[in-house]
Amino acid sequence: MKRHHQHRAPAQLPKFRRPKLAESTKLEAKLVHHDLLQTIAQGGATFAVLLDWMETGTTYSRMMWLLQQDGEPLTEEAAQAVNAQLELYEPVCARWARWGKVQLTQPELEIARQAAQVFDQLLEIDRNGIAVEAAHWSMKEMLKFRQIRPG
Repeated sequence: MKRHHQHRAPAQLPKFRRPKLAESTKLEAKLVHHDLLQTIAQGGATFAVLLDWMETGTTYSRMMWLLQQDGEPLTEEAAQAVNAQLELYEPVCARWARWGKVQLTQPELEIARQAAQVFDQLLEIDRNGIAVEAAHWSMKEMLKFRQIRPG
C-alpha cells in the first residue's frame, strides 16, 4: 500500500533570529552588481548580463520595500534612485530587442550608478534575513524573463 506523504516547507526562524549577511557576502553582492554595471557601461554586456543586472535591481527594490515594512526609515531620494533604475528596464530591453545590444545612455548610466550607491547602503542596514528573502523573491519573479531566448 502506498502512503501519501505531505511535504512541508521548513519552518522559518522568527525574524529577530534570522542572521544578517556576512561581511564577505555583502562585499560579494556589491562587487557583482558593480561588475554587471561596468560590463554594461563598457558595451560588452550579453542578454544574460542584462537579466542579471535586472535581477539585482529587482532584489534591492524588494529589499528596500521589506526594510520599510520592517520600520526602517529610508530617504525619499533613495526610493527615487531605486525606482528610476527599475524604469530603465523597459527601454533597455526594447533596445536589446531592436539592436541586439545592451547599452545605456549617459543619463541612464548615471541613474544606474546612483541606484548602485543606494544598493550598497541597503546591504549595510540589512537585518532579520531581509536580503536573503528579497533575493529569493526576485529569483522567482525573474524566472519568466530568464526563459526568454535571445535572438
